[in-house]
Amino acid sequence: MSEGIYKADELLINALKAEGFNTVTFGDISEADLNKQRIYPLCHITLLNTILSNSIETISYSLHILDLVDVNNLNPREVENAFGLTSNIEDVFHGLSHRFNRAYHTWRTDTTNTVEVSETVTLDAGFAELQNKLAGYTCTIDMTLPIAGKC
Repeated sequence: MSEGIYKADELLINALKAEGFNTVTFGDISEADLNKQRIYPLCHITLLNTILSNSIETISYSLHILDLVDVNNLNPREVENAFGLTSNIEDVFHGLSHRFNRAYHTWRTDTTNTVEVSETVTLDAGFAELQNKLAGYTCTIDMTLPIAGKC
């Protein structure tokens, strides 16, 4: 088994937790209990594939970053804010984007490891209606590193 996956996983987890993600989970997102309120903000990581080429491997991950949306019961016509929103959804998107950007910057600038991270990442916004109302982003990130040893 490749040690690269473990190294890339550790890099992802450490940076995400350092930037305030309460929970980092792996695998099938349908197996995560998204109804628990204390787990947010959350980053769920799914391994998509690993490409081996000569002396490097590229590991692709799908990341889902989610947080709870607070919805108030006010009439939108009575709310006095810039967007006329009755929730904190803009704050959720801004906060998640900011946290992810700091973690991404850590991955890109960490000179103590040999992992190269995608130069650009697109955050695709999304929503989920469970018992909780969730908002967040999904993105794909590639990590390239030298293959340690021979198979």
